[in-house]
Amino acid sequence: MSSSSREFRNALGRYPTGVAIISARGEDGKLVGLTANSVTPVGSDPVRLAWSLGVESRTRAVFEEASYFSVNVLASNQISVARQFASSLADRYEGIDYVAAGSQSLPKIHGAIAWYVCRRTDTTEVGDHVMFIGDVVESELADGAPLLYFAGRFAQFH
Repeated sequence: MSSSSREFRNALGRYPTGVAIISARGEDGKLVGLTANSVTPVGSDPVRLAWSLGVESRTRAVFEEASYFSVNVLASNQISVARQFASSLADRYEGIDYVAAGSQSLPKIHGAIAWYVCRRTDTTEVGDHVMFIGDVVESELADGAPLLYFAGRFAQFH
């Protein structure tokens, strides 16, 4: 990585983002999930969310094949959940308190402050990432403060 690329990544790290768990069900019915801080709204009519994944990710194929994905926006006290889904565990859902919810039976993590189910509408490779875009078809909100990511580490809103 060039120094200008590193500088750019460091500068991007100064932009605080929320932390979410993105999930999908493979063709075999097994859940995959990962920690993301790249979730963003991209429309309001219809309501759409977008997120990105590295092109080399081992979960890429599952997300590209899945018609639906879920987004759980984590609360400030869920750092351990974020770390678990960022780990190399084979089953990242092991020990996580969640229910299979909604019309697609996708994970709703207990304590998350927002939950969305999206029907994938587009997948586009952009540089070294793949962007997934989906129409929000279900959502639920809860009270609480968000978990944030800032300058390469988790942060809490005060």
